[in-house]
Amino acid sequence: MTKRPNEKNERLKRRFLEYRKYARQLSDKSLDRELASLERFDVWNGRKDFGKFHIEWAMGFRTHLEQAKSASGKPLGKSTTRAILATLREFTLWLSQQDGFRSRIRAADADYFNLSRRDEAEARAAPTRPAPSVKQAKRALAMMPATTPREMRDKAVFALLCLTGIRVGALISLRIKHVNLDEKSVTQNPREVATKFGKSIDTFFAQGFPEAEAALVAWMAHLDDEALYGPDDPLFPATAIAPQSNTGFSAEGFERRPWKSTEPVRKIVNTAFAAANLDAFGPHAFRHMLARHAAKNCTSVAELVATSQNLGHTDVLTTLRSYGQISRERQRALITGESDSDVLED
Repeated sequence: MTKRPNEKNERLKRRFLEYRKYARQLSDKSLDRELASLERFDVWNGRKDFGKFHIEWAMGFRTHLEQAKSASGKPLGKSTTRAILATLREFTLWLSQQDGFRSRIRAADADYFNLSRRDEAEARAAPTRPAPSVKQAKRALAMMPATTPREMRDKAVFALLCLTGIRVGALISLRIKHVNLDEKSVTQNPREVATKFGKSIDTFFAQGFPEAEAALVAWMAHLDDEALYGPDDPLFPATAIAPQSNTGFSAEGFERRPWKSTEPVRKIVNTAFAAANLDAFGPHAFRHMLARHAAKNCTSVAELVATSQNLGHTDVLTTLRSYGQISRERQRALITGESDSDVLED
C-alpha cells in the first residue's frame, strides 16, 4: 500500500515548481511532467524526507527506471528516462541551495541523476520521423472535395499546412487578418496566435503548391463574400452542431469561433491521406516534409536559413537536426555518387 504524502516533501515540491514556473519560465504542460517525475521518485522512495537525501537514492532510482515498464508493458524509452532524471537533477540542485539543506545536500549530488554515456547518446539521438513527400501531399490535396463550405474549409486547412508547415496549435488560432494573399504570408503574432514559446513568426508560402494557394484563396473568398466574415474572425471556424429530432445531432454550418482543440485538424489530415491510399500522416509531418525538401534542394546557406526562419526555428541546426533527416538511400547516393532515382520523390 502506498504511503500517504509527506507534508514536508509536498511543500518542497510546490516551492520547486513555483521556482520553475516563475524563475525558469516553464509552461504548465512542462510543470505537469516535472511534478509527475517528482511524484514517481517520491513514491518509489517510500515518501522519505527529501532533507535526508543520500546519493544511494539516486543510484537506486536510476536502476529502477532502467527496469521499469511503460503503460504498454514495454521498457521505458531512453528519452523518457532521461527527462525524468533531468527533473530530479534540477530538483536536487535547487534543494542544495535552500536554507536548511546546504549542509546536508551538495550540488554535486545532483550529478548522480544521470544516464550512462551510452544511454545518454541513445536518448539524444533524433528518431526518424515519418513524413509525406511533396508529391504525396499534392495527391492527397488534389483528391479532397470542395463542393460544400465545410469541404472548402477542410481543403484550405490541408493547403495551408502544405504551404507553411505551421504548427497545428497556431493554425487553429489564426484570424483572417493574419493571412496576406498578395504577399503570400502568414503573420504569427504571439499576442493573437498560439505560437510555440510565444515567438513572433513571419511565414511565407512555399513554392510549387499552386493548387494549395488556389484552395486557400477560394476559401477566403467564401468567408468574405458569402459568410461575411471580417478580419478578426477565425480563419478556420468550428463546425456548428445542431440538434435533430430523429438523428440526435448533425453538422450544420459554422460557429463564429475557432476550434477548441487540434483534434479536428488531425482528423482532416488523416482522412485526406487515407482517401489517397497513403499512410495516415499527422499535421506535424508537413514541417518535416518542407524541411527535408529544403535540405535536398536548397543551393545556398541563405535558403536553408530562410526555411528555418519560416518554420519558426531560432537556430538553423534545429531544422537540420530534427527535421532535415535524409533517407538511407539518399545518404548512399550522395556519398557514393550513384543514381538516387529510387529515392523519395519530390
